[in-house]
Amino acid sequence: MRFSIGMNISKIQHNQAFRNQHPTNQKQENKKPEFIDKLMGVVQNQDDVNDCVAVPRGIFKAYLWIMGGFGLIGIANALPAKFAKTKTALAITGNIMNIISAFFFAKPFAFKGVSPTVKMNETNTRNK
Repeated sequence: MRFSIGMNISKIQHNQAFRNQHPTNQKQENKKPEFIDKLMGVVQNQDDVNDCVAVPRGIFKAYLWIMGGFGLIGIANALPAKFAKTKTALAITGNIMNIISAFFFAKPFAFKGVSPTVKMNETNTRNK
């Protein structure tokens, strides 16, 4: 038997519906506008709010790991000296997370064959 691992590549779609509920099917309620609604109302370019950028999954994982790592290091530095063991544990964990993020950043360039490469023409033919 021969197994092949393929990637499912799909276009990013802007769906206004959530959980298959179309906005026109929902009841119109008189809600008080929230802060974010007021903020979005004064934005000059609405594309800045609704714009979407496709990022490779590995790079996205790397960003998550590095943000988590630096977050833990920041919390460790904010703790008082009486929590020395907790500070050390958080700092070590944060640095390990940063090392993992470096792997995800370098994986497409340094480790060939770890994940399949997608060609641009494959994405164009599959999404049409």
